[in-house]
Amino acid sequence: MNYRITEDDRARFKRCRRQWDFASRRGLEPIAGPEPVLPAVVKDALAVYYYPGTWDWQPELRQSLVHKAASRTLQEVGAADALPAAAAILDAYDAWASTVDDFAPVRIGHDVAGLVPDPRDPERGLTTPDGAAVIYICRIDLLAVDAADEYWVVRHLIGDEWQELDALIGDEAAVAACWAWEQEYLGMEISGTIHNQVRLTGSLDPPVADGAARSRVHQSEASGGGRAIPQHRRLSARTSRSDESGHGDFIEQSTAGFVRRTRIRRSRAEIAAVGALIGAEAVQMCGEPAIYPTFAAHCQACEFLAPCRAIVEGTDPEPLLATKFRPRAGDDQRKPRLGQATWGFGRGAAPPQW
Repeated sequence: MNYRITEDDRARFKRCRRQWDFASRRGLEPIAGPEPVLPAVVKDALAVYYYPGTWDWQPELRQSLVHKAASRTLQEVGAADALPAAAAILDAYDAWASTVDDFAPVRIGHDVAGLVPDPRDPERGLTTPDGAAVIYICRIDLLAVDAADEYWVVRHLIGDEWQELDALIGDEAAVAACWAWEQEYLGMEISGTIHNQVRLTGSLDPPVADGAARSRVHQSEASGGGRAIPQHRRLSARTSRSDESGHGDFIEQSTAGFVRRTRIRRSRAEIAAVGALIGAEAVQMCGEPAIYPTFAAHCQACEFLAPCRAIVEGTDPEPLLATKFRPRAGDDQRKPRLGQATWGFGRGAAPPQW
């Protein structure tokens, strides 16, 4: 069986080895009360909003499906009374996002897996001491293609406040998603990341109509025949960035109501470097790493604060772990949806079989 490393595993390992040991190695999660539902509902509904197969439909028809998805999710978690608030947010999102959306969706909620390179021999995949392959896996909210036929990894960030630009530039997990996609779909080049922030505390007032026509990237041409992209991207798009050296000269940020869109071009060196970094971290994870706490501000929000304090005080944490925590589900229990396992026939069509 492969040794799987997730985005959360990496974050925990670098933040605090003790948290990583509890959550990733022992596979524990807190038996906690219900979490806020709106962020999860909005993110789930956005997958329907950007479903490639309905992207060129009339907005009213597509939005009805978005509302049904939100209603279904809320009913599943027993929070149907939150539907009016969720519907208002989603309608306001459609009104504002339509003014800044400049891409067409290709895949939604897609899981990718990349073979982690061995830092001692980058041409080979890393294996554990018992011979298992080491795989990095992550879920990409949305893969999009723009009017220049360039591919972008889109991350939906739902919260109460905007994230700072420096945090978005340094979002290593987003760059790792670019790397992982390219590992699974060899020859397919990702241009960068788009951070789609939705601030739930923002005003839901719709934009003032100015009579300007929407600038929209369609999935298919007006002829109805769609358009495949040979070798994933046209030659003009490849050469336009062939000698780029970094993302400092290509950062675009626009705010529309409670939606903020940040596009960051990632260099080939930056994407390759994160793969090497994952390999270096994986070597430690697969061995016998020293387990120790890293005390910092994040401790106050850590779900393992109580058992960690017990260890610091010299008491046995196992009773706490047995009563307050449970084994984490081994596999992703999220339900599959349309658009995850199939490719469209229009813009950004499936890569060729090598």
